[in-house]
Amino acid sequence: MSTVRAPSQADAHRSTLAEACRLLRLPQVTGAGQVDTTFLHRRLKAGQRLTSQGEPFEALYVVAEGFFKTFVADETGNQLVLGFPLQGDLVGADGLCNHRHASYAVALTDAEVVVVPFRSIANLGRSLDDFEQLIYRAISRELVTDHALRSLIGTLGAEARVARFLALFAERCGNAGHAAERFTLPMTRQEIGSYLGLTLETVSRAFSALADAGLITVAQREVGLTDIDQLRTLQKLHPNAAGRASGRRAADRPTRRNVTWMDMLGAAA
Repeated sequence: MSTVRAPSQADAHRSTLAEACRLLRLPQVTGAGQVDTTFLHRRLKAGQRLTSQGEPFEALYVVAEGFFKTFVADETGNQLVLGFPLQGDLVGADGLCNHRHASYAVALTDAEVVVVPFRSIANLGRSLDDFEQLIYRAISRELVTDHALRSLIGTLGAEARVARFLALFAERCGNAGHAAERFTLPMTRQEIGSYLGLTLETVSRAFSALADAGLITVAQREVGLTDIDQLRTLQKLHPNAAGRASGRRAADRPTRRNVTWMDMLGAAA
């Protein structure tokens, strides 16, 4: 993975403040049409790094196209996935507190972001009364979205966690203008497991169980949601559905263990 540095000729496109607000799906800032500040767009290839853990905070980024993965990593390279930003999401707010980024952000697909430099944030905050509220609202929305799934990790089984993840991801895709009932997952099952606190093998079993129950269709990373309402509210699958999926897997298949929050805390102790 490479870290994004200087913009190229392909990064010539710019957005106004009003356009950035629309992309964030937030109300317009009063007076936004009167400011001449514009924001550079930056393009990234899949696998390219946008922010790095410990790197000085210089800007916030609004995702204009594509998908990202945010994660923290320990000294041995083990990763713990924090989220999957997509179009309209804000990336980089973790650097506001200590002026250094607390996590990595890497493009999962070819992507494009709107770069909002810190100096522009400070200047606009002084000249536009509503601008700070806009930033707070955007950050708050990211926290609420993350909490919606994080709160489930300790209370639901694997099938229910994966079901809620797929339902929420579909809803977010729909809000961004993408297809909500059939889509290609930009992340691997390993990455989904890291995010949900599950092993790769458990995530694969959960996908199979949900498919056997008729709630989803799966073909590699192509996923179709046949009953999104039930996925949103699923507490536990009927034992027969889970049993059929479990019986199909090879018990001796080697798996790579995901790093969980408890592993990271133990390594730091």
